[in-house]
Amino acid sequence: MATLHETAAYWFARLHAPDFSEQDRQRFTAWYNETPAQAQAYELISAIWQASEIATSQSGRTVAVSPALLTRRGVLAGVSALMLGAFAVLPDPAEATIRATRTGQQMTFAASPSMTVLLDSDSSVAVHGRPRTLALLYGQIQVNCRGDDTRNGIDLEQWHACLPSGSFNMFRSPLKNTLTVLSGTAVLSRAGMASPCGLRAGERATILPDGRLSIDHPLIDDVMAWRSGRLAFRNTPLSEAVEEMNRYSTTKILVQDSAANLRISGFYHFGQNAAFARLLENVLPVRATFGKEITIVKL
Repeated sequence: MATLHETAAYWFARLHAPDFSEQDRQRFTAWYNETPAQAQAYELISAIWQASEIATSQSGRTVAVSPALLTRRGVLAGVSALMLGAFAVLPDPAEATIRATRTGQQMTFAASPSMTVLLDSDSSVAVHGRPRTLALLYGQIQVNCRGDDTRNGIDLEQWHACLPSGSFNMFRSPLKNTLTVLSGTAVLSRAGMASPCGLRAGERATILPDGRLSIDHPLIDDVMAWRSGRLAFRNTPLSEAVEEMNRYSTTKILVQDSAANLRISGFYHFGQNAAFARLLENVLPVRATFGKEITIVKL
C-alpha cells in the first residue's frame, strides 16, 4: 500500500502531466479535501519541489524538469535528495501553501500585502517563495495587485507573468492557459525568450498546448461573466464549453467525439448542467442521455 507521501507525490506528478484530465482533476480535488493530513502531505511535496526550482533559478542555472522525472517515484526521489542535502537553501515548507476550492465554492485570500486572489470553483493555486509567487495549477483566478510592486508574479506552465499593479484574470485547462489584463499592465516571459511580452489593459494572452503565444482583445464582459454566475461562449467547441461548465456542477457532462467539434455561442448559467444539456438539444443536433452522468451524442 502506498504511503501518504507516495500518494501526494503521485498527485503532484499527475497535475504536471501533459495528459492530466478532467477526471484526474475531480479525483485529486476529492483526495486533497478528504483529510487535513492529505492536504498537508501534498503541500509539503509541492513546497519542496517548488523551492528546489527557486533555488536553482537563483543559482544562475536553467531549470528544466524532465517529464520522465515527474512520476511518483521520480518526485519522491528528487524530494528525498533535497530533504537530505539542500535544506540550507530551501524556504520553510510552511511558507508554501496550496489553496484549492471544491465544485461550487469560491475563496478569497491575501497572497501578500499587495496581492489579493479570488479563487473560482474547482480551482487550485500554489503560493510560494519570498516575495510571494503564485502558480495556477488548474481552474480560474482573479488577482488584484496594488502598490506598483514589481515582485508580484504568477507562473503559467513555463511562462512567468510580472503583475506590478492592476487587476488580472487567469484561466488554466488542458486545452489552454490565458492571462487577461483587466486593468494595469503585465509582462510575460519564459526561459530563452529574446524579449518579454508586454500586455496592456484589455489584452489577453493565450498559451496553447504547443507553447505558442497569441494575443487578442476579448470582450471583458465575456471573460468576467463567471463573477455573475454565467459563462460566455463565442463560437466555442462544445468539448471546451462542457469542460468549463463541468467545473461548476457535480453532475458531469460527457461529450462523445462525434459532437465535440460542434460550436455554441451565448451566455449560460453554470451549476445547472441538466438544464444546460436540455438547452443544447434545442440549439444543436444532439441528444442528451441522463443518468449518473449526462452523455451528449450527435444526431
